[in-house]
Amino acid sequence: MRAFFIFLFSVLVCFTVEAKMRTYVGSTPAHSIIRDFLGVSSTDSIDFIRWKLEVDSGKYKLQCQYGISKPNTSGFLDEKRVVFEGAFTLSNHFYDLDHNDKYLSILELNTNVLHFLDDHRRMLSGNGGYSYALNNVQPTETDEFNAHSELSPASTPLIFEGRTPCQELSAYLGLNKNEACIKMKWYLHFYTDSVSHQPSYFLMAGMGYRKNNMAKGKWEIITTPSGHSLFRLYFDRWSRPLDLQKGGENILFFVENHGHLMTGNADFSYTLNRIQQEDKK
Repeated sequence: MRAFFIFLFSVLVCFTVEAKMRTYVGSTPAHSIIRDFLGVSSTDSIDFIRWKLEVDSGKYKLQCQYGISKPNTSGFLDEKRVVFEGAFTLSNHFYDLDHNDKYLSILELNTNVLHFLDDHRRMLSGNGGYSYALNNVQPTETDEFNAHSELSPASTPLIFEGRTPCQELSAYLGLNKNEACIKMKWYLHFYTDSVSHQPSYFLMAGMGYRKNNMAKGKWEIITTPSGHSLFRLYFDRWSRPLDLQKGGENILFFVENHGHLMTGNADFSYTLNRIQQEDKK
């Protein structure tokens, strides 16, 4: 009996230790704040940075690859690496990573999705290729969302763009993309009525639709029971509406039907980034 309790205690200890460690991956642009923290020269040409961040009991391990992207692959032409360890603090869902007296702040939206912050603790806005989110390699079900999402008046159109993984969204929206599809490109214009200022329609390009012939759908704003704002999009070629969780003024996060943020992978996140002017390309 004593041997059994020793065994049970050992299992519980191992489970507790494992439960504390999480691994996050993702690909982001190279903001000056991130370059400075990683010790990467501001003159280095970088298309994106690929991350692997392990956090465990106040310590972290960081591995980054960066450089110029290799066309038609997920790799680099001239891959460079940064690897180091350090300490972090976690308070009110904010991670503060410390390395050589430099700090990097990250918001824990929930246990599945982290997001890099600027010096004022605002979420960094990415571009049409990459966002500033990291994704848990072993996500769990949670409807937690630790970000302010109150709407404020803004001129329209509101323009968002980004790239996401393909297969999960294809299945979710009934698009039947083939197995070769690894990413979806998104380019959205949200319009409001000029009199009522209520949501009117949206235009969409990127998924087989050219910008000079954008697809059109309807949208509305939904307030969740927790007080967060969702953009709900309706499009006749989708099998269901698509919900986008508003995070601050410049970020939208994809939400699946149980109200959970979708978790991306090492290459793409389920995140859209606001741009201030229409891309004329």
